[in-house]
Amino acid sequence: MPLAFLFWGSLATFLFVITSFILLAIKYSPANLNYITNIDYKYLILAFFLFFLYYTFDMLRLKVIAEGFGIKYSTSYAYITSFIATFGATVTPAHIGGELIIFYMLKRLGIKKHKIWGTIIFKTISGFSFFLIALPLFILYTASNPLILHKLIFIGLIFFIFSIISYPFFKWFQRFNKNPSIKRSLKLYCYSIIYFWKHKKLLFLKACFFSTLLYLTFLSFAPVLLKAFHIKFDIFSIYILQLPLIYAIFSSPTPGGSGVGEFGGIAIFQDIVPTSLLGLFIILWRFFSQYLGASIGGILFIYIVFKDWRKYKKESSI
Repeated sequence: MPLAFLFWGSLATFLFVITSFILLAIKYSPANLNYITNIDYKYLILAFFLFFLYYTFDMLRLKVIAEGFGIKYSTSYAYITSFIATFGATVTPAHIGGELIIFYMLKRLGIKKHKIWGTIIFKTISGFSFFLIALPLFILYTASNPLILHKLIFIGLIFFIFSIISYPFFKWFQRFNKNPSIKRSLKLYCYSIIYFWKHKKLLFLKACFFSTLLYLTFLSFAPVLLKAFHIKFDIFSIYILQLPLIYAIFSSPTPGGSGVGEFGGIAIFQDIVPTSLLGLFIILWRFFSQYLGASIGGILFIYIVFKDWRKYKKESSI
């Protein structure tokens, strides 16, 4: 993936995010500063802990999957890869860049391509485990609460609008991302599942377990922030309500689900969070769940690329 594309992707993401945050601040600004001064800051500290926990589970998942392909690297490098993958996912459509940056991070260690692609493919597969578990719960909850359908329609509308807005960017991205055919991709997914289930059952289950914990941690940012604002809520409902928004964010053609996450958050939280707090709440929620990790990953990626460039220049001059 060319660095120029990551630059323009970062710029597009920045514009989406800033525009969304400004609109949220204007439309849902706090009536007075008492809301901010009354925040329970110990829950914000807890949000930072969840942030660390989220990347810990992602790091463990990456190491477990890599272990299945005989790939070994340090825990610190796994953390760095996790953050940088978040950056790549945040600045590219449908989070595709996260997988491609993992390829770069493992390739620079001298690992063979087929092992890297196997790792990337199974990382995606392990992530599906959570959605497979959560989907029946969401369907049952929606069937018992028809009002959720209105939220789903609103999220679907937001997804459609931002898909149209980001379509030129998505088409431009396809010029740089020459993926194999769908048929070949499905074969690779199937082969990866068969290989892990046949030869690495324990690692298969461990990867799925860490993926499930990762997404549960992701869903936990909202209830922790609600507690910070002293808002009463039903814990089970908060977790279930966020599921369609997660599906929309991770499949959104906008870079990192930007725009979709912010305005989709309005649909999910508007009946729970007071109007005067809704903008601030969603901004904090997106900051902890996506943009903080992406910012750290972007800084680390610049450092890694600069380090590799200096190494390349030094070897070329010899």
